[in-house]
Amino acid sequence: MILTLEKRTILVPATVPKGTKKRTASDTARNDRDLDPGLLDLVRLRVAQLHGCKWSVQEQTQRLKSKGERRCRLRALEDWRRQTIFSLREMAALNLAEALTCNPINAVPEEAVRIARVFFDKPAMVHLSAVILAVNDWHTRIMTSRLCNISKLIAVSPNMR
Repeated sequence: MILTLEKRTILVPATVPKGTKKRTASDTARNDRDLDPGLLDLVRLRVAQLHGCKWSVQEQTQRLKSKGERRCRLRALEDWRRQTIFSLREMAALNLAEALTCNPINAVPEEAVRIARVFFDKPAMVHLSAVILAVNDWHTRIMTSRLCNISKLIAVSPNMR
């Protein structure tokens, strides 16, 4: 289920004033005040939940608790669509995280992107998407390496035949 907007919002891209130094992607990631670390950690936790990685869920939960995130919000995160304790901005980020995690990259629902664009400007969207895709990539690599290691063990172990 994707969040929908009742009114369509037309977003006009912001122009960069002349003389402004262009920011690189890494500068954007470090300096973007629009995305607070708590929101990014919440998104990382949700992606870990979607991947079913208990270790990563535990790690992200501890990180959020140490930063002062309330336990009730952490417990409610798996069912965030039915909760009222998340802001619309957080819900848009979580919705985008689910869309990018659960769909092939060429089939991400446009509505998920459109809703996120209401709450995040272009640099913030790039940063948020990069964080989501990086976490997805990490989980994919971990799962692939585990499967490769298991298949090597099965091929080598005489007891497994």
